[in-house]
Amino acid sequence: MKFLKVLVNSLLSGLFFSGLVALLILNLNVDLAFDLLLLGQLTLFNSVVYGLIMAFLGIFLFFIIQFFSGMNFKIKLISPSFLMISFTLILILFSFVFWENFKHFRTFFTPEIENLLRTQFIVLVFFVFLGILFFYGYLYYRKSFVFLLVYFLCIAAGMTYVVHLRTTFPPPPVHEKVARLEAKEITKRITIIGMQGMIFDFIIPLVNEEKLPNFAWLLEEGSWGRLTNFSPNDPIILNTSFNTGKLPAKHLQLSPIKYKLRQIKQELSVVPRFILYGQIERLGILQSNAHTPRHILKDIWEIFDDNKITFIKEDRPYCVHLETPSENTESLFNRFYKDYKFENSAILDHLQHALLSDINCEAKFTQTKNELQPQLSYLLLSGLNLAESYFYKYNFPDLFGDIDQEEISKFSSVIEKYYQLYDQIIGKHLATMKEDELLVVYSPHGIEPLPIWKRMVHWIFGDKDISAYHEDAPAGVIFFYGKDIIRGRHIEEMRIIDIAPTLLNYLELPVGKDMDGIVNSTMFMEGFKIENPVLYITSYEEVEIKAPEE
Repeated sequence: MKFLKVLVNSLLSGLFFSGLVALLILNLNVDLAFDLLLLGQLTLFNSVVYGLIMAFLGIFLFFIIQFFSGMNFKIKLISPSFLMISFTLILILFSFVFWENFKHFRTFFTPEIENLLRTQFIVLVFFVFLGILFFYGYLYYRKSFVFLLVYFLCIAAGMTYVVHLRTTFPPPPVHEKVARLEAKEITKRITIIGMQGMIFDFIIPLVNEEKLPNFAWLLEEGSWGRLTNFSPNDPIILNTSFNTGKLPAKHLQLSPIKYKLRQIKQELSVVPRFILYGQIERLGILQSNAHTPRHILKDIWEIFDDNKITFIKEDRPYCVHLETPSENTESLFNRFYKDYKFENSAILDHLQHALLSDINCEAKFTQTKNELQPQLSYLLLSGLNLAESYFYKYNFPDLFGDIDQEEISKFSSVIEKYYQLYDQIIGKHLATMKEDELLVVYSPHGIEPLPIWKRMVHWIFGDKDISAYHEDAPAGVIFFYGKDIIRGRHIEEMRIIDIAPTLLNYLELPVGKDMDGIVNSTMFMEGFKIENPVLYITSYEEVEIKAPEE
């Protein structure tokens, strides 16, 4: 009978935790309007997994504490004292989960939403201390029921207030065209080459060993620096911020995945981290599907199009799903990785897929650029990032414990050769640059070793060969080269959201005041800056750009 009572109280505690997680989900999905019914549905959904987990922990802790204390605890079918201490422990755990998610998804929140979430967090932490204080008073005053009554009245009022704060999240602003801007004739050219995963930890040593001559040229003859970004570090989010100069809180492209929960119609863009929420897909009650977020803001490519600037853009879907490799691409792969020509392993399949996709994508880009001669050309390659995620450990084996020395000898040059491939690509475009052309080479993010806890998760649930990732927003790199660029200049504090306004300024186009990024002109020569002052408009969302004859 005691077990049944403990079970009932533990289930109530699990339901409480499930409701908190449901609220966190609604907090993270800032593109959704608050819906009380959805909050209830999410609570019930969470209780199937997290409610039962919490119930199990409650039962386990109750009998463990009873055993080691040597006491026989009495408990009611609904025990206020049990619930008080379990709610307090749950709030301690949830406060940690809440804060870690808040930090990770912080770029999703406008200043108004961020302040509301901080208030939510303060209320939750307050109830942690209130629960400890009231439980102490309950014991000190010989289990006076007043402390239990006041506590649950307070917690009911507090949780109602926390939910109310979510209802006050401001909706996305609605823009109307209120002004007309005359299109500007542009004569300059820009070539932008994105190469995901590049970091100076590899570039500088290889340059010093004279293995990357074209990167060395960019360092000596151009301006360069680290490119800082943010989390979440998903490519679609970073690319949208690159294209708009705005953080996710404004462009609302939150994820390339939609999550469908069983029996719930509303799909979600974001699920919480640090509680393995995504892993419950293995239970069959959660489904994730590829999704292209709705485009709601004008990006630089639309601005260029409105100004009749010709451009080509080769970046979706990140140059990975292309036609069968040609003989030329396979020959190039064999030249760089001839030692693996007859190898057959899963990890080399990833390398081959990455390299051949990059080669095909770059070849298609170069051919189109040569044929059309556009003013702006944009290429984004992702193969290095994929290769680094699998082969990073062979370059830094001391960080990963026991790795077979034969494997280290075999695979430690994989990343180096990939950088050499990228160096050749850069050299090709340096050789064909026009006099009025600006070359921008960048990586939207870097790469870093998987932490131990993440390795364990991948070992149990994912791909055990992965050894590096970029979820915690390691800095990428950026290079500028052209006649208006200072030679050998180290750029300080360049952010990915600064690229769009900086390119607009370079092309003598106005910058939107609503962009989160700023014009970083430290790499431009003084004469250029004097002749090209920064021009501003309120927002491109509120401006209609028309050609003079229109």
